[in-house]
Amino acid sequence: MVQKLQGKSAVVTGGGDGIGRAVALALAAEGANVVVNDIGRDADGKSAADNVVEEIKAANGRTVANYDSVASMQGGDNIIKTATDNFGRIDILVNCAGNFKQVTTMDITEDDWDSIMAVHLKGHFSCAKAAVPEMIKQKSGRIINISSRAATFGAASPAYNTAKAGILGFTSMLAEEQKGNGITVNVILPSAQTKLFSGPAPSIGDNMPISSERGPEFVAPVIAFLATDEACNINGKYIYVSGGYICVYARPLQLPGEAHMLIGKTGKWTIDELSQALLPLIG
Repeated sequence: MVQKLQGKSAVVTGGGDGIGRAVALALAAEGANVVVNDIGRDADGKSAADNVVEEIKAANGRTVANYDSVASMQGGDNIIKTATDNFGRIDILVNCAGNFKQVTTMDITEDDWDSIMAVHLKGHFSCAKAAVPEMIKQKSGRIINISSRAATFGAASPAYNTAKAGILGFTSMLAEEQKGNGITVNVILPSAQTKLFSGPAPSIGDNMPISSERGPEFVAPVIAFLATDEACNINGKYIYVSGGYICVYARPLQLPGEAHMLIGKTGKWTIDELSQALLPLIG
């Protein structure tokens, strides 16, 4: 099997669990060297990042753990430096770190607001801010962000919804700013079942199909595909993923003429299948 990411160096924040773990495993399976970043610990007190590192090493992958918080600029610097120190470069940044608290506008505290905004919005910025100069040096890079349909629908949490909307804006800005440097920036809006969102998929008022197969492993191949050289012309896209459903959203606030592009299949996509399905549409 040809590994699509052989020799690439990747950072996955929040890589100890959920979508982050699935992405770290998928990137490693495609030959990438992976920094697994996570501040969490399992029920036995063991580092979540270390657990995933052990999984990758058991499959003969090359990987290292990082335990810094994305919520500070120093943390972002340290996370990216872990990649450059261990692997000599940073080719792929996947911003999966997140937190959540279900709370109303009337009940949210300043600490709640600051924590959610820092991990999601500042966390994306701190890591991208550190990664982009390294990517500019090599005239190539892939940044994949994680937002949510809560950015424009539903009432999850005032801070969470606001942070996820900010990530959409940050993605659009950074994609436009860095396209001349060979760096692509895209954002995933997943519907997946994780520890953070363990219940059934909420009905939030949009018309996206929700798969009954909502494991994080269904999101990971789309992110891995966006990290490949084949996806070099896919930039600034908002992409919904739920099981085998994938929707490339029309850009908001544009005049009529562009439409959402929805594809679907039963089961998990492979990178080769995504190349054949997505590149003719948006590549």
